[in-house]
Amino acid sequence: MSSVQASVTVPVEPADAFRAFTDEIDSWWVRGRHSWVDPARAVGIRFEDGCLRELWSDGGHVDTGRVLTWDPPHRLVWADLINKTGRMEIEVSFTPVTGGTEVLLEHRGLDTLPPDVAGRIRRGYSWQIALRWFAGRWEQT
Repeated sequence: MSSVQASVTVPVEPADAFRAFTDEIDSWWVRGRHSWVDPARAVGIRFEDGCLRELWSDGGHVDTGRVLTWDPPHRLVWADLINKTGRMEIEVSFTPVTGGTEVLLEHRGLDTLPPDVAGRIRRGYSWQIALRWFAGRWEQT
């Protein structure tokens, strides 16, 4: 199964990094036309009821992921629910390192996608950007 990885190191312990990634995702996720399923209605994002959920201004939502593993403060895995052409999973691990925590994200199942879509994900730009947003959370404090 082909995959792509992205990582960042943040200056906190794994438990704090896991909590910020999950409980505080709405505070660091940048809103924009490329980061939402429905940018016109999107007003928030959170892990809720076993899903990664995009919240909409009309009170509705779309579940973009289904949580498969919730193992604080070590790892989180969710199945991608947006792309119906293949089975994809995103795993985020939190490993203590000198000076903080390495957050490693692996997006698996790219070989199940159309080549053009898999190519965009393989280039890794979206996950590198998202992890920069996450790391930027500590630059604000």
